[in-house]
Amino acid sequence: MGLILVYDLISENWQCLRGTQFKDMLRAARIKATTLLHSLGVQCTESVILVSDSKRREIDNVINKVYEIYNKALSDIERALGVEFPRPVIRVLSLTIEQFVAFRELAERRLREAIDSNIDRISTISEVLLDIRDSEKSRNLINSLRKLKREWIRIKEHTISIGIPLASDIDYLIELIDNAIATLRGR
Repeated sequence: MGLILVYDLISENWQCLRGTQFKDMLRAARIKATTLLHSLGVQCTESVILVSDSKRREIDNVINKVYEIYNKALSDIERALGVEFPRPVIRVLSLTIEQFVAFRELAERRLREAIDSNIDRISTISEVLLDIRDSEKSRNLINSLRKLKREWIRIKEHTISIGIPLASDIDYLIELIDNAIATLRGR
């Protein structure tokens, strides 16, 4: 079975942060924290991640890192601006079998949409590869594609552990990414 991790992180969209370097600092903290939380499983809905039971040991470590990231950023901002901010809320909830199945269906639907969107994106990129002559653009695109591939490999591992039958779809997406990278390297 599995767990769900629900979270509400503090965003950078506070009026007192507009036009300050603190807005970027808090945005960076939010992005880093979100990335860490998403490393635990697959997203079901906004701010809800389905996590395999096998990740139980990692959950507390990741949550503590998220709190550390936010405590550092928020304490610096609060000290500089004299304003107090709320702290992130992160909860891990056990699921009944019925709830697990429902969240797994939500995660599968969301992943199918993301796979389709990424296949379209890679197909579009593949169509314009021949027009890319700039070696720096080519390197940047290769790095971006490698990062995307790593993310989908991570997602594939989670889908397998949770029992979402999308491995072959993800493999196809990864194959498209590999082909695009090979084309860019062949220049």
